[in-house]
Amino acid sequence: HQHSFGGFLAMFLLLFVTTGVGNGATFRMIPVIFRRENLRAAQGRGPEAERRALEVARRESAAVLGFTSAIGACGGYLIPRSFGASIHATGSAELALYGFLVFYVSCVALTWWFYARRTSIPGQAGVRLVLTADSTSP
Repeated sequence: HQHSFGGFLAMFLLLFVTTGVGNGATFRMIPVIFRRENLRAAQGRGPEAERRALEVARRESAAVLGFTSAIGACGGYLIPRSFGASIHATGSAELALYGFLVFYVSCVALTWWFYARRTSIPGQAGVRLVLTADSTSP
C-alpha cells in the first residue's frame, strides 16, 4: 500500500544496514578467531611452531570465509523469494520483514553467546566483536 511505503523503506534500509554490519563482523571475526586459536595451541613451542600456526590459521580461515561467502550468496535469492512468498500468502511484505527481524536478532544473540560474552572461550581470549581494532589480525 502506498501509505505504508515509509515503513517499508525504513525496514528495508534497516535490513541492509544490519546485513552489512553482520557481514562485516563475520568477515572480520573469522580470521581473528582462527589466528588466536592456532597461536594459543602453538604457544611456548618456539617461532617455527608459531609460523606453522599462522599458516594453518590462514588456510583454515580462508576455507571458512569461502564457505561463509557461498552461504551468504543465498541471501540474494532468499530475500526476494521471501518477499514474494509473503506477498502471495498475506498480500503484504510485512510477514517477510518480521521473519528477517527474528532471524537477525537470533544471529546477534548466537554470535554474542558463543563469541562476545566474557565467559565464552573466545571472550576469555580477548576476542571482542564490538568494533575493536586488532593490529595483529591478518
